[in-house]
Amino acid sequence: MTVLPSSPENLNPAKTGLLSVCVVGLGYVGMPTALLYARGGHPVLGVDINPTLVDAVNQRRIAAVYPELADWEQELLNHNQPLRAAVQPEAADVFIIAVPTPIDSQTKQCDLRAVLAATKSILPVLKSEDCVILESTVPPKTTTEIIKPLIESATGLSIGESLHLCFSPERVLPGNTTRELVENDRIIGGVTPQCTVKAKTLMQGVIQGQLLLTDAVTAEFCKLAENTYRDVNIALANELSVLADEYGVEITSARSIINHHPRVNLLQPGIGVGGHCIAVDPWFFVEASPINTRLIRTSREVNDRMPDYCAQRIIDAVSNIESPRICLLGLAYKPNIADFRESPALRIVDILKAKGYHVTTYDPFQENPEGEANIPLLELARDQDYLGILVSHTVLLEAYHRSASTLSSVMRTPLIRIF
Repeated sequence: MTVLPSSPENLNPAKTGLLSVCVVGLGYVGMPTALLYARGGHPVLGVDINPTLVDAVNQRRIAAVYPELADWEQELLNHNQPLRAAVQPEAADVFIIAVPTPIDSQTKQCDLRAVLAATKSILPVLKSEDCVILESTVPPKTTTEIIKPLIESATGLSIGESLHLCFSPERVLPGNTTRELVENDRIIGGVTPQCTVKAKTLMQGVIQGQLLLTDAVTAEFCKLAENTYRDVNIALANELSVLADEYGVEITSARSIINHHPRVNLLQPGIGVGGHCIAVDPWFFVEASPINTRLIRTSREVNDRMPDYCAQRIIDAVSNIESPRICLLGLAYKPNIADFRESPALRIVDILKAKGYHVTTYDPFQENPEGEANIPLLELARDQDYLGILVSHTVLLEAYHRSASTLSSVMRTPLIRIF
């Protein structure tokens, strides 16, 4: 593992006149966040327990891990922006915690172990007037009732007086991270108003969107509410799609008619909800208040059920075929990205394989994160009984339309569906 020399001047804000920043967690949010502040001139240290990511930063190979960040990495190279990485935090003015908060698959409760470990890792280097910003999505009151007492008891510093603590959730869309990180409005929720102002001082120099100032609990609530809103509306679309199948209605045509109503915008139904936000965050509300979240829980259950429902549709389609061969295309959690977290497509594949079906799969972003221009669709479909496009990557749809007239001729049984 390569770690650049830990020279005090590397994180010395006097060199730039800007606050020095330590980003803990170099994942899908942490890595672009580190680059965001580095390109703004801030001395930045990225911290991660994964030596591969540390090496990627120090050897300027970030795009090899996150292709979406290639342009920002090139800026880093062109302007020699102050960014380096290590496996342990060092002294800085601002500490940004951006680590995962998954849920337990059985209990549906938030796993805060990474957040707690990240917080404990910065305790030895925290000093008076520092600012800690939690960006990881958490259940309401985590910042005030868990993180605040942990920091105060370990450091002896008082939050809001000698130390600052905020919750400021990211609002980014995988596949469009860099633009949204800069342009989207951003919530800043301080434990005290003084904490909010401290974080605003940092963010206003790199974020073009409006900075929405509030308290920590409100910020946590708003982040969960944003993703819950989307989850509930997706659940309605998915449930109506199931009903359409029951009534023999083609949902795409029906949706087009429905959305002609001036006050209706029915979302596109699909095979379920994936990713690390919408498929996870609503459960934090359910965990915090199970009695008052009946609609939220039901929506989560509707969306979680969709992979099983779609798998059964495939099984029904091939029920009269002996030893059917099934080919499924698109495995990411949504179109046109190389992100497979919580993917409902992968769940469908697992369900079919567990039932003994012969399933071959292909995703153009799995081997090549940029997606391949030429999909060997005819070869994938050859001698198959069922061809399903689970995730509508643009390159898959283009390949399908190019080959549509000849697909049936190469398949053993021409059963084709775009989900």
